[in-house]
Amino acid sequence: MRRGTTERIRPGDTLGGALVRLGVEGNTAQAMVAAFGEVFNVRHIRPGDAIRLVLEKTDDGEVPVLLEYRRGPVEEIVVRREGEAWKASLREFDVQVEKVLVSGVLESSLSEAVVAAGERADLAYALADVLAWDVDFYVDPRRGDEFQILVEKRTYQGRLIGYGDILAAEYRGQATGVRRVFLYPNPKTGRPEYYAQDGTSAQRSFLKSPLKFSRISSGFGGRFHPILKYYKAHRGVDYAAPTGTPVWAIGDGVVTRAGWGGACGNMVRLRHANGLETVYCHFSRIAPGIRVGKRVAQKEVIGYVGSTGRSTGPHLHFEVIKHGSHVNPLTLKLPPAEPLPQSELPAFQEAIAEFVEALDGRVYASANDDTEVVGP
Repeated sequence: MRRGTTERIRPGDTLGGALVRLGVEGNTAQAMVAAFGEVFNVRHIRPGDAIRLVLEKTDDGEVPVLLEYRRGPVEEIVVRREGEAWKASLREFDVQVEKVLVSGVLESSLSEAVVAAGERADLAYALADVLAWDVDFYVDPRRGDEFQILVEKRTYQGRLIGYGDILAAEYRGQATGVRRVFLYPNPKTGRPEYYAQDGTSAQRSFLKSPLKFSRISSGFGGRFHPILKYYKAHRGVDYAAPTGTPVWAIGDGVVTRAGWGGACGNMVRLRHANGLETVYCHFSRIAPGIRVGKRVAQKEVIGYVGSTGRSTGPHLHFEVIKHGSHVNPLTLKLPPAEPLPQSELPAFQEAIAEFVEALDGRVYASANDDTEVVGP
């Protein structure tokens, strides 16, 4: 006869400690944890997570025979007794993946427009990430701007689990014009990248904005109003944003300064290729691991908006320096990355033909209204 019992991980707890609380003998708990660790890092178990222990009644009392840990909505780790040993396996549930076209019109903010279209706000953040080289979602959006997103949706039993790749996207903005991008493998690296319809790369050496569009800032007041200005007097741009908004490196570079900068407060300075440098000021805190000499990648978070130093409120002061002279970040023009070679264009056009038709409204219905949206 078997019975199951459930225990939640407590703050500061370990998997072994939770098993012992359930009555598992120390050596057995250790063996179960060791087997568990072969398929999942036990350090990634979080407080509040539940484990289920199955016990079997024997002449010597109840002994553990099975441990289950639900890792997210579609995966489960199972540790079962096989003779005197313990074996772990990862069980994945049947997840449905479908391509859907999500479209909307901005009335207040991008994230609210995506939610109004029946999707989760994290799809808005993914779109902003895809278009980060062309659209500054802190400055460019206007009421009436339109977007389309062809995306893979992952569902389980009618519940939205998450989003896969954005296969194609379009943003029609009053300040940006029309921006269309399509996902396609880079023929040199094999990594998926975004390209315009003519095969030119959608990516550039520098991003349009140093602020990562995130949950923290997506509902920021002052939407559709100027939130930044270029100040010649102090040679940079001020982005008003909530404390804690992530700030990322707008291009690959090396940290040349990280720490207290007087009036600049907590700050980071980066050196990039081709004589370019960028400066980021007034952080509430600098991201862990950011120190002088460290190489950072484009889109790597280097700090968080704050109001340290000489500051009247939370904002990011941002500067771009070219060959020793300050330039206006808002008018800085940089060439795109390498386009697809001419020999690759026929294959590219064939691959994206379906996506072009979707954006042109010739295929795909809108997102399934019957999907239950869950999670953040």
